[in-house]
Amino acid sequence: MNKKFWLVLSVFVFLILVCSHLSAQLTVNAGPDKTICPGTSTSIGSISPASGGLAPYTYSWSPATFLSSSSNPNPICTPLDYAVYTLTVTDDTGAVATDVVIVSLNYVFYTNAGNDTSICENSSALLGADLNVTGMGVTYSWSPTTFLDNNTLPRPTCVNPTSSITYTLTCTTAACPPKTDQVTVTIIPTPDIDAGPDVTIFEGEVTTLQANGGFYYAWSPEPIVYEFTENPDVEPIVTTMYYLYGTDASNTCPGYDSVLVTVIESDELVFYNTFTPNFDGNNDTWYIGNIHKYPNNRLEIYNRYGKLVYKTSQYANTWDGKAFGETLPEGTYFFVLELGDGKGKKNGTVTIID
Repeated sequence: MNKKFWLVLSVFVFLILVCSHLSAQLTVNAGPDKTICPGTSTSIGSISPASGGLAPYTYSWSPATFLSSSSNPNPICTPLDYAVYTLTVTDDTGAVATDVVIVSLNYVFYTNAGNDTSICENSSALLGADLNVTGMGVTYSWSPTTFLDNNTLPRPTCVNPTSSITYTLTCTTAACPPKTDQVTVTIIPTPDIDAGPDVTIFEGEVTTLQANGGFYYAWSPEPIVYEFTENPDVEPIVTTMYYLYGTDASNTCPGYDSVLVTVIESDELVFYNTFTPNFDGNNDTWYIGNIHKYPNNRLEIYNRYGKLVYKTSQYANTWDGKAFGETLPEGTYFFVLELGDGKGKKNGTVTIID
């Protein structure tokens, strides 16, 4: 009887233990977050990755990237960057539980010397990357120190280098081996911009300036025709200094020069015998230099058959090659210009070119 009692008692205790085990909720422990040195590995997971539920357990890590195994409860992780892993555990009853672990790289991983850069002469360049910052346990050392404002800054400035130079950055942290990186600062020579020789003209004349030494150009002050070319046309009414801005083929580094156009006062009319009324913004109307000095003028234009095709008073360089609203064909036409105020008459030819 005593033996029977103990047998029943043992079965009862066993059933209590089994029920207690089955009633415990399945829990998962993916282990502590890790911070490791670049290029190294670490084991993730915990000593007891699963508890509760009903053994046996199956394990699944996601994503599987950089892991030695996605089904091992403690795989080896060799990350190339910050990574978040989720451990999913399924027990023998189909119950599921998850936990997350983060694997970070030591901050030294994010530091670098920055991108190679090209700068103009007598200018400066900021070195290093945006993530080079203080207060993250990393010390910085740049070499050589030539042209640097401070060789221990995360992002020093290379000030007015006289020649191209390569810098080496060494980043040091207590937890990891030093990291080195390099950056090259290349100097672009200043283009030798030449605005050409000084010019002397009579009032009413147009002159073409002669630039060289650059690839892109911009002239001032206005008005200038073809102001973004090496050979613009100008017609100053007084002596004027023209300034030229020019760059190299990369349109990065500028050079400067100037040219003086001296204007000799004159009332003489300057007739330009061709124009191209194609409405491209250049030479679209017939131009007479100094015509503004004869405000009471009267102009008549005839074709080769002697037919009047255009007439106006107080001409102001506005004829666009039309005859009473109709576009005239390409060809040579004859003009008669009464200067007015008893100042005489001029005549000659003008040619329309499409």
